[in-house]
Amino acid sequence: MERDRRRSKRVPVQQGLTINLGNGGCVATAVSDNVSPGGALFYCDRFVSPGSEVSLVVVLPLELTQGIAVQVWCSGKVRRVEKELREGKFGIAVEFLSIQALPSA
Repeated sequence: MERDRRRSKRVPVQQGLTINLGNGGCVATAVSDNVSPGGALFYCDRFVSPGSEVSLVVVLPLELTQGIAVQVWCSGKVRRVEKELREGKFGIAVEFLSIQALPSA
């Protein structure tokens, strides 16, 4: 049985995301499957290699933020790409390396 190495609670949440890939200005669209303060799993039309640096804006849900949804900018690293496609999309797990809260509108 594989040991779960996650350090924080994951919350299932589907939200549209724009993923910035590295420093080249390339972007990809994706839909989140779950998020936590430590990372996210999302599904994307585009393959992103493990070890790649990415950044994205995500809304951390109420369950993770003491009752107030918070929009944050995250930079991170792709840690895993799922072996099986889901509806033709790649499952990509990202570990957040930095998180910055964005001002609310």
